Amino acid sequence: MGFRWIGTHRFDIPGNEDLPSPPTLACLMYLRVDITKIHPILVAMSFDAIKVFCDVAQQRSFSEGAKLNGITQSAASQRVRTLEEELGVQLIDRSTRPCRLTAQGRSYFRGCRDILDQYQRLILEIEGKARPLRGHVEIVSIYSADVAHLERVRERFHESHPGSRVQIHYLQPAAINDWVKDEQCDFGILSYPERWPALASIPLRDEGMVAVFPPGHRFSKRASISPADLAEEKLAGFDGELPISKEIRSYLRHHGVRPKLAVSFDNVDTIKAAVADTGAVAILPERTVRSEVGRGMVGTVTLRPTLTRPLAVVHRRDREFPPVVQAFLDELFRSEGLESEERRRAAV
Repeated sequence: MGFRWIGTHRFDIPGNEDLPSPPTLACLMYLRVDITKIHPILVAMSFDAIKVFCDVAQQRSFSEGAKLNGITQSAASQRVRTLEEELGVQLIDRSTRPCRLTAQGRSYFRGCRDILDQYQRLILEIEGKARPLRGHVEIVSIYSADVAHLERVRERFHESHPGSRVQIHYLQPAAINDWVKDEQCDFGILSYPERWPALASIPLRDEGMVAVFPPGHRFSKRASISPADLAEEKLAGFDGELPISKEIRSYLRHHGVRPKLAVSFDNVDTIKAAVADTGAVAILPERTVRSEVGRGMVGTVTLRPTLTRPLAVVHRRDREFPPVVQAFLDELFRSEGLESEERRRAAV
């Protein structure tokens, strides 16, 4: 029988007359067909269309999907439209901003994404693990996960794998959970991971929390303070709906302190600025204020009893990481002095 590829081209695979259509690269990979015997232009056309569709679907944007593939937005739209015509269904709802996948589009996206993941593994198997990896890694992270550190990890990874592209978006915790659940990214980094049936979390690090104060504050001569020492202080903190804000309030109340929050913000940088400018005291992860402490902008003091913030990688349970994503995770965990992500995930 003839296989219909993207466009009007056809080719036959002898001995597979009963194979169902529509033919795609997925069929070839599933059947382990020797694709070297097929005209390379036909294979490239199908694989390219699948990749463009997956990038558009994950980015929820034709322009961003086109950018990842080095083509125009019009070309990306046309390739997805051709796929829809071949399949006879609408894959992407273009009437919304950002665009959304239809029910059929979501199923097709998951299947095509698995094809691309399998293809990465095949290339890795053929070329060997010593070869630099190619591909795209999409990450979402909270602002306070140490942006400078993540950028250093990304730079090292790009040096080892120049054909890769790692994109990090900084969002609020609720948005990170949504992005991971909706498959708009490969994984997220956030604190106090919630329990969701579709999501799994991998511990990244536990961060010690400290009291942060402006220069000349009475805490500057103390080696440590208790929650009671904060009872009369004007506090700067996180917005009430953020998980870290709830944990800090719970910690203070557990030790008999009713916090007096003077100002609240949705990100750690604004809180640090408020401490330096208004004389307020804040409770923040020690790691997030090292630079400001080094420049003499703020001081810190240890809390007794201690308070820690767990940071974790969150991902969908139903997806195995493709090689390039797994390699970046391994690099991230090595930067924390931890064992490889694969062993950590097996242990959690």
